[in-house]
Amino acid sequence: MDAERFHFLFQQDKGEIDRAAWGKYAAYMAGLVLLLTLPWLWARHHIVHDLSKDPLFAPEIFLAYFYAVLYGVALMLIGASYMNLTAKRFRALRWPSPLGFASLAPLVAYLAAALRLAPILSSFLADYAPTWAIWGSEAAFMAVAAWTAWELGVKKG
Repeated sequence: MDAERFHFLFQQDKGEIDRAAWGKYAAYMAGLVLLLTLPWLWARHHIVHDLSKDPLFAPEIFLAYFYAVLYGVALMLIGASYMNLTAKRFRALRWPSPLGFASLAPLVAYLAAALRLAPILSSFLADYAPTWAIWGSEAAFMAVAAWTAWELGVKKG
């Protein structure tokens, strides 16, 4: 893909794309998120540590925090790119406020991730993120993601 096509697809929300293009590039982004999540499954276990047992500057702890920062930035950039790509498809379908509808899935995903990570990253937040809220937010994300995939990638229009 050349730089002009990349800029059109992911760095601006203006324009329109067809169902096949949206499905192809949304699948690429989902695959990228999945690929970036695999190291996070290792890193999250090293984020929470007991300083009375672990040294302050252990290499695996440093790498885990370093990856957590990179992972967070990457997810924000992928989310913005997804919104730009999705806005183009909503615009092609003549939906009102295409960028607003395009931002629903990333917004719900970020809220679900915040609820999921709160008890992991800080034990005093465990009471503020009950299990039903975590599962509810994840169910809401799955519903919004399924609805978006149906409207933009499967439904004829």
